[in-house]
Amino acid sequence: MNEKHEGFTSVGNRGGALMKLLMFLIIFGGVLTAAWVYFLPTILTSALQKRTGFGVKVTELSFNPFTAKVDLTGFVINNPESFPRREFIAVRSFNANAKLASLFSDRPEFDYAWIEVDYVAFVRDADGLLNTQLFHERMNPEAAAAEKAERAAKSKAQKKDSFTPDEKVTKGGPAEKFKAEKKPAVNDAKTKDDPAAKENGTKAKEKPVAQPMKFLIRRLQVSLDKVIVADYAGGTPNVREFNRKVYYTYNDVTDPKQLLEPFALKSLESVGAAIRGLIPGDIGKAVGAVTNADQDQPRKPDGSVEDPLKSVVEKLEETPKP
Repeated sequence: MNEKHEGFTSVGNRGGALMKLLMFLIIFGGVLTAAWVYFLPTILTSALQKRTGFGVKVTELSFNPFTAKVDLTGFVINNPESFPRREFIAVRSFNANAKLASLFSDRPEFDYAWIEVDYVAFVRDADGLLNTQLFHERMNPEAAAAEKAERAAKSKAQKKDSFTPDEKVTKGGPAEKFKAEKKPAVNDAKTKDDPAAKENGTKAKEKPVAQPMKFLIRRLQVSLDKVIVADYAGGTPNVREFNRKVYYTYNDVTDPKQLLEPFALKSLESVGAAIRGLIPGDIGKAVGAVTNADQDQPRKPDGSVEDPLKSVVEKLEETPKP
């Protein structure tokens, strides 16, 4: 009899311990969730502000890694204090819901994404520095450094090609000697039939090309109320505000070229970059990719990008009022 009583007591003790452990895990999970919701906006905004030097504020941000759903309200980015005007970006709300399983593939899919933007401000200071360019360079320092190096190399090559020494001065001199001692290139007669030389020369010329991110957004809704263009580089500040309050809806978006409405793409490029920097994972990357207008920017013969402020104004003036 005593043995049965002791057995029941042992089972009861184990059951009570299990219930206590379960309750502890539930409470601990609730504390972690509350801490995640409370501290996440502060952590992410601080990281973005430290990385870019731009002022960042968020009213509310919730990101559920288990359902791949994001809700963001009151996302404001201000220019550094060195700029004559502080406004840069104000996102009223951003919502996205991804298919969780697709985030582990090379092509994330989203049921929907909504971006509501109060304003985007393009501000150029007295030294000719444009806030959008500065923001993008600080968001992508490696790409910016590579682009500057490429422009410098092209400029150096053009200067070298444009120099033609006088034939009378150089005849029989150092230039003629240099020409005579010139080493054969990979495609010269001595090496053109050599497969190894050909392969080495080809590899030296090849550059790795970054592949664009693949994504699918079933339904994308974008609203943009105002674009501010402020140029302080001249003697007199030139400030213009375009109050259009436009609204776009896109279905099955897989490429930035689907957002080629003049008013939308260029103005939303910085918004997408900001969301990409704030929202971790593929959700932020996809929003940045869908608004990436770099490949569509007009370029000069030397490979440099045309004045972005001028192109923005031209596109805004082309857009008919609703």
